[in-house]
Amino acid sequence: MPEIDKSGASHIFRGEARLHALDFWIRYPDYLAEELLDLYERNHDPELIHKVRSILADEEPDLRRLPMLRYRFGAYDPVDTAISFLSSRKLIKPRKWQSGARVKEYDFLLFPDAMTFPDSITKDFPVLSWYEQRTRLVVWLADSRGGNALKQQQHKRVEYHATPMGQTIPSIKDKVRARVHELMEVAA
Repeated sequence: MPEIDKSGASHIFRGEARLHALDFWIRYPDYLAEELLDLYERNHDPELIHKVRSILADEEPDLRRLPMLRYRFGAYDPVDTAISFLSSRKLIKPRKWQSGARVKEYDFLLFPDAMTFPDSITKDFPVLSWYEQRTRLVVWLADSRGGNALKQQQHKRVEYHATPMGQTIPSIKDKVRARVHELMEVAA
């Protein structure tokens, strides 16, 4: 694994698979809500149900969903296009390297201004604070799991896993709504 170069990077984000998995939960609020419901059933934290109900009440599965295609290993969208804005402002630099005979790895060098950029952008455009809040929730949910573990978790969703390659991954909002309703009846 290469070391952080001396070009001024202050942090490194390792793993394109992890990035894709996190991106999926941001772009598909209904799948995120389903994961939160799974966690709720394990620990019964009422805050989790509150978050899920908020996602549904705010119609996020309809208004915030940015569809992704099912590719070889799951949800996929080219990273280069998505981070070009950040790269052009010298906030992030993608880096590809060879870890084995045929395995190409990706990581992302983060520069000091990348740490303050979210605060400055949400100060100027408060409506964008949703992305910062959602990213924090997704990173919290992912915990320290790597990209492969997160992808495996996402593949447990039948709708995700059964989507044919090259097709758009469908919404599961109706399933999530029914599950919340069922959980609320049990809790009453």
